[in-house]
Amino acid sequence: MKKEFYDVLVSSADPIVTKALASIIYAINGQPILLKDYSEIKNINLKNITAILVNDIVLFKDKKVHIKTVYNKHKTRIPIFCLVENISDEDSYDPLLHFYQKPIDKVTLKNALEPYLDYSNRENESSSIKIGKFSFNKKLNTLTDNNNEIISLTNLEAKLLLILFKNIDKTMEEEFLLKQVWEYSSKVNSNTIKTHIWRLRKKLSKTDDNMFSLETSKKGYMLKKKVFR
Repeated sequence: MKKEFYDVLVSSADPIVTKALASIIYAINGQPILLKDYSEIKNINLKNITAILVNDIVLFKDKKVHIKTVYNKHKTRIPIFCLVENISDEDSYDPLLHFYQKPIDKVTLKNALEPYLDYSNRENESSSIKIGKFSFNKKLNTLTDNNNEIISLTNLEAKLLLILFKNIDKTMEEEFLLKQVWEYSSKVNSNTIKTHIWRLRKKLSKTDDNMFSLETSKKGYMLKKKVFR
């Protein structure tokens, strides 16, 4: 049965941002619960909370602190959606954290929340695909190796990996990737692609189960299957 309303904690150091985030929650039939100080999370019954939506900076004991700093002090099993994409590079981060580039919109947020809503568990719909020895979770943007080690990817890294994997051993031109991953955003240039390729290569190299090499050439980028002898 579809759950008409779901509770989402909202926390930000800026009251204007908090109200803006709350309005997005209302727009997708959610019930925002405003958290003025992130330290108060220990006093909240999280049983019925679907997710936590935060800005990159939150109030913690009346001081402005980045969410990275306070997360390890108050870990929860609830997914945290943060409006900054690149902080998932922290090795200590839990795969339940997800990241989105500013500005976030109601469609993006609803799609992100959907795996955690009661009505989203559809039968006969696989959320995972095999990428070499990895199991890739399309809903959580995570890679799991044979040792159950989890590698968290950002939205853009996941899109980039899937496109390269679908075109395994083929060189993908920069212009093609700009169109498919970034949709020709005016804020994107070749340095942005290089940075994301570097991050993706770094994450894939963390495990011995990686069967691919991510190669760069003058023509573009290629996910190449390694040859073992």
